[in-house]
Amino acid sequence: MTISVNNRKKQAKKSFDELVKDLKVSNSEKVRYNAARILGEMGDFNAVEPLIEVLKNDKNGSVRLYAARALGELGDTTATVPLIESLREDRNVDVRVRAARALGRLGGKIVVEPLVEALNDENPQVCITATDALIEIGDVATDALIESLDHQKVNVRCDATRALGEIGNKKAVDKIIEMLKDEWVNVRIYAVTSLGKLNDTKAVPALIEVMKNTQENDLVRAGAAAALGVLRDQRALLPLRELIMQAEELGELEDTALKSFKKIMAANWESIPGAAPVKKPALF
Repeated sequence: MTISVNNRKKQAKKSFDELVKDLKVSNSEKVRYNAARILGEMGDFNAVEPLIEVLKNDKNGSVRLYAARALGELGDTTATVPLIESLREDRNVDVRVRAARALGRLGGKIVVEPLVEALNDENPQVCITATDALIEIGDVATDALIESLDHQKVNVRCDATRALGEIGNKKAVDKIIEMLKDEWVNVRIYAVTSLGKLNDTKAVPALIEVMKNTQENDLVRAGAAAALGVLRDQRALLPLRELIMQAEELGELEDTALKSFKKIMAANWESIPGAAPVKKPALF
């Protein structure tokens, strides 16, 4: 198999073997990382071993980066352990980011622990990418993420809370309800949002309590109001109405509460005495 390689004004076709040779022995880092990139695009599993060698041993971060990306694209689980080692040990931030992304594609229980560890990486982009990778992996990451909610670092708790909401396993509901009392506002914002996404009405009383708490941050309260609208539970109607009625004018919090009130009314009008059968009922 051959593939076209653009080089300024001229175009040449390089075979798989030629690309592997470039990857291994070229003195040019550009030639090596282009070879890694193209080998990933070619989809030939015979490239996995030479790409792993480059990932482990090449002195240039860009070459290792493209090797990690190519291994993720190829999707061969043979690369899992070397990618885990790169995520944990490579000094180049971009390589760690690419390794995390590749591990998300490869999946499997083996990648969960190192990706959860990467939530504590010194670089925020690695943390974000590891979070997204865990979301991509899905349910198998749930238990480890729940354990991470007790981590001492706030960014780990934030990322774990966000990931659990995106994964959607209701096993996380009770623990995320506890996160509504976290000392950091960002964690609480992610908690109310995730409780809406988890779609379990068990969270309704706790969300009502947060929404009604005038000492709470308004963004957290608005997030709780929005989550109540997603859950469509009738128990939230009276607290939402009271919140709106108490306001002299509608700010962001009250506007969110009003929208949620209408959503709940629209979803439940048949079972609410005196409610009019319309899609968007009037509030009063």
